[in-house]
Amino acid sequence: MGKLDRSFLDEVLNRTSILDVVGRRVTWDRRKSQPARGDMWACCPFHKEDSPSFHATESRGTYHCFGCGAHGNAFDFVMAMDNVGFMEAVERLARDAGLSMPERDPQAEVRLEANQRLLNALEAAQDCFAQALRSADGARARAYLDRRGIPEADWARFGLGWAPAGSSWLRDRLTQAGHRLEDLLAAGLVKQPDDGRAPFDFYRGRLMFAVTDTRGRTVSFGARTLDPDGTPKYLNGPETAVFNKGRNLYRYAEARPMARDRQLLIAEGYVDVIALERAGWPAVAPLGTALTEEQLLLAWKAHRRPVICLDGDTAGLRAAGRALERALPLVSAERSVGFAILPQGQDPDDLLKAKGRAGMQEVLDAALPLGAFLVRMEADREPLVSAEARAGLRKRLRQQVARVTDPDLQAELKAEVGERVRALFGRDAPGERPGSETRAPWQPQRRNARRGGGPDAIDPTAPASQELRQMAPAQKAGPPRAQVELVTAPLRLPALLETGWEALAALTLDHPGLDRLRHVMLDRYAAGHTIEMEAVRHHLATQDDSEALAVLQTAGALPVNPFVRANTSPDDSARAWLAALERAEGRRALAVEAAEGLSALADGDAAAMNRLARLVAERRVLKQSEQASAAGALPDPAGS
Repeated sequence: MGKLDRSFLDEVLNRTSILDVVGRRVTWDRRKSQPARGDMWACCPFHKEDSPSFHATESRGTYHCFGCGAHGNAFDFVMAMDNVGFMEAVERLARDAGLSMPERDPQAEVRLEANQRLLNALEAAQDCFAQALRSADGARARAYLDRRGIPEADWARFGLGWAPAGSSWLRDRLTQAGHRLEDLLAAGLVKQPDDGRAPFDFYRGRLMFAVTDTRGRTVSFGARTLDPDGTPKYLNGPETAVFNKGRNLYRYAEARPMARDRQLLIAEGYVDVIALERAGWPAVAPLGTALTEEQLLLAWKAHRRPVICLDGDTAGLRAAGRALERALPLVSAERSVGFAILPQGQDPDDLLKAKGRAGMQEVLDAALPLGAFLVRMEADREPLVSAEARAGLRKRLRQQVARVTDPDLQAELKAEVGERVRALFGRDAPGERPGSETRAPWQPQRRNARRGGGPDAIDPTAPASQELRQMAPAQKAGPPRAQVELVTAPLRLPALLETGWEALAALTLDHPGLDRLRHVMLDRYAAGHTIEMEAVRHHLATQDDSEALAVLQTAGALPVNPFVRANTSPDDSARAWLAALERAEGRRALAVEAAEGLSALADGDAAAMNRLARLVAERRVLKQSEQASAAGALPDPAGS
């Protein structure tokens, strides 16, 4: 076989995970490796050693041994391990990647030369567009970039330019510089009309964005019209011998090295990617197509769990849904995707302008993992108000999970989706919010409580003393006011749930109406619905839940909620509310133990005395810590 095209070799490497190739021959060191970053260590397979000095990184696609000096890419590793030649190594990896080897072709060198001429023409076109942006004709484009907050210092960095409106402006300049007309046609810079007229410029009167391949070479352009009535809004270059839309990602060559220690974001548009990169995030975007299998594989070469970050509108959600469909058969325990949904009507550029980097980081922190987003997308297809609708949801989710080919991930995803569906329906679930990572059940913190206390910590002649009776759970017709205030505080300040939904979900409530009200609030928050008094009231009314409605009415009649006050900042309110939730759960645990201890003592259990003494000591320490924490903070109303 003759010399292989460099583009084919690049394609094989782009589709090949160095960690998969090497991982078949070594055992990764768990202590030293960082799988989330694609940074793995092992004992070298080329020489004997006791400690791991062999290093492989997914982002670079390379390996290196610091002991014996062996290094290279996936081709080199197969050649060295299996003692085969370069061509056989390429054939093996191409076969694994689902690619067919090129036919034996003596014209390969001719094609390589032709492709290089196209690349030279595209590079020259970018220079022409850059010059036009700074000319008098580019004033409109400069004004647009200024409005979008992209300074002149960044124009060259992002390959920005301007294509004047003339039909032969670029053609004339490039042919005069010595480029062949047939190369301009083959590169997609000039178009030949069907009616036999002279070839004309493909890009006219548009702001230009250079598109590069994985090696950073200009291979095409994206072009935006600045005419409000112009169509299409974005024009993408045609497919050529050096450019394939579905196998490239905008700004990938620049994002890949940045993604070694930062999460890769997949956005929707050119300006969004530029805004994210300027704010410090590695970001890429598809090129006028829905996210393809090849683009996902390319993204995973840079980061093991990129976040698909799309506009918060109907079109954005549809695009995210299509990306989910494409990703399910490809994900595995080693590679997956997250989904960050922006506020309604905003794209990343809008959000960064409105709320800065911190606002964007909040959205990324709330990104949904694969299972949570799958449940959300399927649950949003129809109202889940009937048994048939709920059964349909379960069926669709089973079918989607079955598309995951990795058996370990499929098993875990099946369990997670089941838990989220139970939480969604309010059955046998602790109120977990879909969209969070699975965590261990929340436990009250009582580490500061003093253990023991001695037999004289309580009066042995009065086992049902006033202090112990205060600890025992009270029997009331309605929920305690303190619990009502604690549970309903987010109805007055929804931001409390951003950091405290887990603690609220884990709170144990004896009153069924208050407990159902809590579940409705958490369910609405998980689904992205409004969390406020009237919306929750309307939902409970449609469910004909009179008991929960009565609790909500009690909360609405309270003149003030102690956690939400006009002169208190949201951060201070959140801290006080979370502390009160923790103390409430701690009190409940003490109360239950106290009731059991009193009962045991009444039955003649001598050991119960020491147990009750310990509980009294713990309660006193808990009260002291509450008084100390309340000294400059919100008063604690959580006691009952």
